[in-house]
Amino acid sequence: MKLKTVILSLGLLSATGVVAAPVQWAGNGHWYELVSTPLSFGDAVAEASTRTHLGLGGHLVTITSADENAFVHGLTGGGAAWLGASDAAVEGEWRWASGPEAGDLLTYTNWGPGEPNNVGNEDFAVYNNPWGGGLWNDRPDAGIAYIVEYSAPVPEPETYAMLLAGLSIIGFAGRRMRKS
Repeated sequence: MKLKTVILSLGLLSATGVVAAPVQWAGNGHWYELVSTPLSFGDAVAEASTRTHLGLGGHLVTITSADENAFVHGLTGGGAAWLGASDAAVEGEWRWASGPEAGDLLTYTNWGPGEPNNVGNEDFAVYNNPWGGGLWNDRPDAGIAYIVEYSAPVPEPETYAMLLAGLSIIGFAGRRMRKS
């Protein structure tokens, strides 16, 4: 029992279902991590946004090129995993739901044959299902694995404190100027 406690405290075992440590893609310098814990699309978006790696914030993966798609395909092992895209707001208008591209229309896609087809009100993009080979499919919201991409620096807590202090000083100075 002590060995398990030591291993858990060292982070060598994970209860989060992470398949492997994040892997960096040289094409953009971002890091990617396949998380095997099945979550709904919304829960995967939320959970990915809480993750950090080397000071970079996480988000559900946003694939913007064929090369990036091929790299991510190598991480999935052929299994299904959420991408960060959805057309839930406007049917047929696929946008990124998270990350730096949040709200942007998809400029690169790799849909499988006849996809997206919205059968059964499918509003969420899934990678590698059912064709494999890095093709995408639209799917209803059900629990599957997901891919986290780490790409944007996470602001340090001190940054927020300095920002708030600066704003309060500006506000105080502005009030003093009005009184004189």
